[in-house]
Amino acid sequence: MSKMNRFGLGLVALAIFQTFFLGWMIAGRVSLLSSATVVRLATEPVDPRDIFRGDYVTLNYEISRLKVAELGAPDDLASGDKVFVTLAPANEIWQAVALSRTRPDAIQGKAIIRGRIIYVDRSAPPAGPNGNKSQQPCPRCGEATIHYGIESYFVPEGTGHDLEAARNERRIMVDVAISDDGEAAIKSLNLDGRPLYTEPLF
Repeated sequence: MSKMNRFGLGLVALAIFQTFFLGWMIAGRVSLLSSATVVRLATEPVDPRDIFRGDYVTLNYEISRLKVAELGAPDDLASGDKVFVTLAPANEIWQAVALSRTRPDAIQGKAIIRGRIIYVDRSAPPAGPNGNKSQQPCPRCGEATIHYGIESYFVPEGTGHDLEAARNERRIMVDVAISDDGEAAIKSLNLDGRPLYTEPLF
């Protein structure tokens, strides 16, 4: 077989591999967005220093920062750890009710989303004037920052700033599809309770 023929066969094999790989990715995305498990999450304001970049909106959720002790999580969680957060509905918004390093058994009426620890704040409350434990609240003490892979969403050009303003006013809610293994994908963005953008399957 000539070098030219071998080169041609190599190109054909590469094209076939790329086609199968692309098809596998699309099938996985369609399966995830078609999941029967869909939860609605509330967004929170984002630090104003995190400016709008390109044509996507940065999203921060109520479940992005969680109190480790309050959710029965191990106290040795660290940056980079994979975690599973159990969610339960509270009216239309789903909230975290448990946090673990291993995937818990499925419970009817609840959902399990997979994330990764970005940072754990282990600071202690400041001491009082006499060196005693302060009675002042310590909002960030024992809090874990978690990313779920749904922290940004592409939007039409020129709409990002308005959406970020609505997000900072807590008017944006996000419907999230969750697979059986906890992977999450944004299914739609809702403004004031009404669908604004819906992610297409293809």
